[in-house]
Amino acid sequence: MQINWTNIKTEILAETKDILQTEPNINVNEVLDLFVKVLLHPINETDLAGVMTRIPNALQKIFLENLSRLDKNAYFPDVAKIEPYFRKILYIIDNQAYQRVSKSRDGLGSIISILDLNSNNVNFNWTSLSSNQKTHFAEHLIKAYQLRNLESHHCTDWNNAKLYGELRSVLVMFLFATYKHFRSLKLAVEPNDLTDYLQKQKQLFKVWQSRFVHIEGKEEFAEVELYAKEVFEDTDDNSEDDEDFEEIKIAREGKIGELRNLISEKQMVILGEVGMGKSTTLQYLHFNDAQSALQNKNSPIPIYFELKNLTDKDHLEKRIIDRIDKDHDFTLELLKKGAFSICLDGLNEIEKNIKVKIFTQIKNLISDYPNNFYIITSRPQGYNREFDDLLQNRNIPVFVLQKMENKQINEFLEKNGKKVKDYIVTEINANDRLRKIVQTPLMLLMLIAVVEKEGKIPKEKGKIIRAFMFSLYDREQKQIIDFDKDTFHLLLCYLGYQTRDLTGSNSGLDRDEYIFPILEERKRGLGLMINILDFLRKALDLNILVTEDNQYSFTHELYQEYYAAEFIHQVRKING
Repeated sequence: MQINWTNIKTEILAETKDILQTEPNINVNEVLDLFVKVLLHPINETDLAGVMTRIPNALQKIFLENLSRLDKNAYFPDVAKIEPYFRKILYIIDNQAYQRVSKSRDGLGSIISILDLNSNNVNFNWTSLSSNQKTHFAEHLIKAYQLRNLESHHCTDWNNAKLYGELRSVLVMFLFATYKHFRSLKLAVEPNDLTDYLQKQKQLFKVWQSRFVHIEGKEEFAEVELYAKEVFEDTDDNSEDDEDFEEIKIAREGKIGELRNLISEKQMVILGEVGMGKSTTLQYLHFNDAQSALQNKNSPIPIYFELKNLTDKDHLEKRIIDRIDKDHDFTLELLKKGAFSICLDGLNEIEKNIKVKIFTQIKNLISDYPNNFYIITSRPQGYNREFDDLLQNRNIPVFVLQKMENKQINEFLEKNGKKVKDYIVTEINANDRLRKIVQTPLMLLMLIAVVEKEGKIPKEKGKIIRAFMFSLYDREQKQIIDFDKDTFHLLLCYLGYQTRDLTGSNSGLDRDEYIFPILEERKRGLGLMINILDFLRKALDLNILVTEDNQYSFTHELYQEYYAAEFIHQVRKING
């Protein structure tokens, strides 16, 4: 018999929704969908084989078919007995416990206890409950429990009100048990469901945003969409005069999200100077993609990698499989189908000794799985069309992020620094050099923080960055009595110089193999009494450093460049 689950779920929802909503954390629709999937989930257990047929059949008969009262009552016992479904839940989430229960022949009471469905410890023979005992659907648990030995002849004389009253309690307990073990059941019956992964990606966006939020009292950084313009390879100067030159290329431009939907190619490279917002742009797209994929299973599944954290031991294809954390073959199949939107952020920050290897992996990834969409970012000097392929007729379009114009600067200030907007705009209008400095989002954000704290604008880029960093130190010093900002600054300068000299970029370095030795060396050289682990914790708390899988790097390459330059300045000053 064909079961009409759409209509059955509508009926179940109508019968139970008001009751289930007394538990505020229950998403009734999600739980109902999972309940059906658990019912129909095949398992290798003869004693439970009837669960996937008897209960659906009884629901179809009672809810949807035009049967007499007596016939509906006759089908009711097939759905009324909650023990088989509870046993199936136990079989799925804890097979060892299920086997113990089966061998001991424990009854429904023991199974309810194992599944933690009687948190009020009610007695199943009670006929009334106090108000504090009625939580967690205890009344419905008692009613459903008392139906455990029901036979058809017991409910022959029931009217419809009695039938649906008892059925309502049974359905509530089916759904409550499903809710209590939602995560374990979902992983079991939908092992390749990506909901958890996508939810995690949404949460990561808040972590990423915090790297940009240094303005006191501000909870989040408000994105201002940047524009990009397509650039082409240099052509021979005489090409336009050639009689055979027929095609005139028109540069495409617009917001990155719009361009991604506009272009026919499956790849795009985004170039931008340090602080231009390449990472925030990708992270914002990644967040929106995760939201879309949660709402529509046909939407691309977003994957985001900060390339600076790759090591010599990494392989991109394996990292993608590990990141999704689902069945290996399932993920490979998704890659082949082109189910992903893959963001590869920061070619220029890859450690110099592994750059060739990682570039080769990226090129192979695009060639092996061409149906996915790839967005790759770099500083202009970090990319030279390495991923184009004449044999495969692949010419990846390159877009350059454009510096913010007056309108975008005003929008940025309105969203992220409204109380100092008028002052900054006045200063920008009077100083073209300052305008050029703050045409990048990161510099403008730092300037906002400096002006809010000091009430004035440093006139040079380096001084703006320095004032911003020391504003972070001052904030920390207010909270921690023994915080020595000068020592903290000295160590960061040395770390910035040494890491840049070592890797040629802002690539991640292992804490124990590189970061600790670098800092310990400086500590000994200056005779400092400082705990290096505490230093790193403070640098992470202030979002000056970030870490992933024990790989440490500066949050922004601009920070590393600033600290490295400060160290060189200190050395020159000492040497006269």
